[in-house]
Amino acid sequence: MSVALAACDRIAERAFTRPVIAVRGVKLRSVGITGGSLEATLAIANPNPYPLPVRHAAYAFALADSTEVGRGVTAAPFTIPARDSVVVDLPVDVSWQGLRAAARDATRDGTVDYRLSGVVTLDTPFGDPNVSFESAGRFTPPPSLLRSLP
Repeated sequence: MSVALAACDRIAERAFTRPVIAVRGVKLRSVGITGGSLEATLAIANPNPYPLPVRHAAYAFALADSTEVGRGVTAAPFTIPARDSVVVDLPVDVSWQGLRAAARDATRDGTVDYRLSGVVTLDTPFGDPNVSFESAGRFTPPPSLLRSLP
């Protein structure tokens, strides 16, 4: 019995290729009384000949100095078509403290260095594998935001 299970595991490993996840960008969506909202955009490519259902993506957004300013989980499941890709927008709510920390970072050159990391949990016949992602980058907040923060 254990030989059969081991053989099935090897077949499943060959039959499944992990999707490729890339961060396409980050932008400030809004600023309000309690803080702001960022939007991080992922491109997820499925190299498999079958669609991949995604249960959810969980993620954290941090400044380059590792100050975490927001985190989230996608609201609804989605599917990546076979041998295709999807673009997923991840909302990140940021407190005023997080906005001030980002503004301090932007005083150097007008940009904010960030790190976005997380896990996409798939829903496959081979189990529910987690696919991790991490990306560092930089975005430019609107100058009006920088002027409005102390």
